[in-house]
Amino acid sequence: MQEAQNGKEPEEEEELEELEGVNEALIRKHQLPLSAQSAFSYVPPRRKDPPELSYFYQERKAGIVALYDCVFKRPIGYDAKLHRCDREHAKSRGLHINDEEKKRPIAVLSSSEYGRHINKPVEQLIRDYVRINHVKTEFYRKNGIACLIEK
Repeated sequence: MQEAQNGKEPEEEEELEELEGVNEALIRKHQLPLSAQSAFSYVPPRRKDPPELSYFYQERKAGIVALYDCVFKRPIGYDAKLHRCDREHAKSRGLHINDEEKKRPIAVLSSSEYGRHINKPVEQLIRDYVRINHVKTEFYRKNGIACLIEK
């Protein structure tokens, strides 16, 4: 009681109430404060990085379907071509793999790498010896050698 008369206790009580309010808010969220977490345990809830930094080179599609929803809340209707109703991507239906691979600067699938760089020449054309090619074509054309002109 003597401390209450000195004026120290009400200030301490206010600080404790503020700290309790912060702790209660964190407990409601089921999170520890960032200082109490390990450096390796914190994973941000949503990553909003540009698509260049993601593995799939795409923005994340929002929405997480729970296992319960997959099993018990099946879509109304029946698709006879699907193996089972609860498989969304059975036999690659609903996937757009080719379109996704074309958007990426570097292919993830090794089969997508073939034929990707057709328009990009490996070596730059050097125009120093252009006259030699003209002389060769004129020579073969004058002598009537048609099969070498096509090459």
